Amino acid sequence: MSQSGYHFIQDVPSAQRTVVATSTVVFDDAGLLLMLSRRDSSGSVRYHLPQGPAFSGESVVYAASRVVAEATGVDIEITGLVGIYDDPSSAEQLALCFRGRPVGGRLGADAVWVEPERLDELDVPVSVRRRVEHGLDVSEPFFA
Repeated sequence: MSQSGYHFIQDVPSAQRTVVATSTVVFDDAGLLLMLSRRDSSGSVRYHLPQGPAFSGESVVYAASRVVAEATGVDIEITGLVGIYDDPSSAEQLALCFRGRPVGGRLGADAVWVEPERLDELDVPVSVRRRVEHGLDVSEPFFA
């Protein structure tokens, strides 16, 4: 049986706290991937997963669902953990990537459904591509 919970450490100075970021790989029933498409300063379109911070007092699962809804307009249900990612050069951020499925909402202006096979044709950062690949593998969560 799985367990969940947390411990609040109130005496840790804020400079030593780790920021927890969430991202979510969302696939619809047809296998399409939910992404955000945004123009960068050069005018090129880049594709990203919905991602953002977990706020104090909210669970990471709730944060992941909230971030997706705010960024894309799509309401989701979290169905699993894709992986836990960190940057060894920075102990100040920890990224959790979840797997989810749409349950409602309306697609926002910057949100698009993409065929995962087309990622090679799109401008997708390597770190995002890696999380999508891990999201397609439902066997076990990835720990980096």
